[in-house]
Amino acid sequence: MQRFAEFFSGIGLVREAIEPLGWSCVFANDIAPDKARMYADRFGHDHLVVDDINNLTVDDLPNDLDLLTASFPCIDLSLAGNRRGLDGEHSGTIWPFLELTADYVAKWTAPKALLLENVTGFVTSHGGRDLAEVCGRISDLGYRIDLAVVDAKWFTPQSRPRLFLIALREDLATHAFPPTGEVTRLRNTAIRRFQGEHRSLPLVELPLPEPPHTSPKRLIDILDDIPANHESWWAEEQVRTLAMHDRHASRVGALLLGTRDGVATMYRRVRQGRTVGELRSDSIAGCLRTANGGSSVQFLVDCRSGRPRIRPLTGREYARLQGAGDFPITVGRRQAQSGFGDAVCVPAVKWLVNHAFGFLLQDLPQREPVQTRFANDPLDAVAAGS
Repeated sequence: MQRFAEFFSGIGLVREAIEPLGWSCVFANDIAPDKARMYADRFGHDHLVVDDINNLTVDDLPNDLDLLTASFPCIDLSLAGNRRGLDGEHSGTIWPFLELTADYVAKWTAPKALLLENVTGFVTSHGGRDLAEVCGRISDLGYRIDLAVVDAKWFTPQSRPRLFLIALREDLATHAFPPTGEVTRLRNTAIRRFQGEHRSLPLVELPLPEPPHTSPKRLIDILDDIPANHESWWAEEQVRTLAMHDRHASRVGALLLGTRDGVATMYRRVRQGRTVGELRSDSIAGCLRTANGGSSVQFLVDCRSGRPRIRPLTGREYARLQGAGDFPITVGRRQAQSGFGDAVCVPAVKWLVNHAFGFLLQDLPQREPVQTRFANDPLDAVAAGS
């Protein structure tokens, strides 16, 4: 059994994803009591430390960890945070995590692997400087690094592309190979450009297989059967007076005709000083978010009865969209939405960890690590923008 610690653990969906693979969580940390409550409801209080990561020291951690995971806050790497990057107070918490990791490596045996997760904007934040600095610090600790984008929509009916930084200790990166430069779903143009512009970093590719092309489930498959008289449905007057631009109003008309199973998800946005409803045009949900404001909550538009009805998605529906349908929910809807909205997609992480780190669950001979610097680098063309 391989042992891991999860930082910025939230409600524990990394643990939910990889413990069934054979990993044992022996330490978890998050600063938010509300999320910690949901975590404890699922996994108990053992190994859970609710505190600011800045207050942790290496002596707080077990001394025989094989994997460290960090789904650190994304707000400063997204448009919502005005792209302050890793200088922001939220996403900047990656630095104390890396300092803690460095202290751990200096005092104990370096973990076999690290796994960081964040929004895809991390690749281009501050022109790639933020990601380059993180990769540089991880490189200094003796790791080779792969970068990949994995989208939840390949596993569940939710659009949620996320960047994963996959780091393997040098002596274990024997099956990795230099970046090929080929643009794929896992390694997009932004990643290829970053690799080409930072060839001094020990960037590699792990032999990840082709991911699924689409989720086996549609949006309609994850919906609760909420009675028509339930208080969560909007009043008819509220539905009728909701402003929509023509494109989104036409999508409602298409749902009434039976397209996309008659259902879609909707966000409320402020456009030109007024609140409008905006519907997705496909059969999946938009990216879930923490429920901190009206524009962050995702709504269901249901036209199966012959008229449009609107309600917020339930906490259980959020859980299903994250691939955690059986996760216990003992909190209110808004808290559940926040917990799942700020989490990872369980089957996406499970797929990645299984293929990236599955060999660590076996006893394999150690060999020399891959060499990543070579002449006629195929990434030269990507970096040059061709």
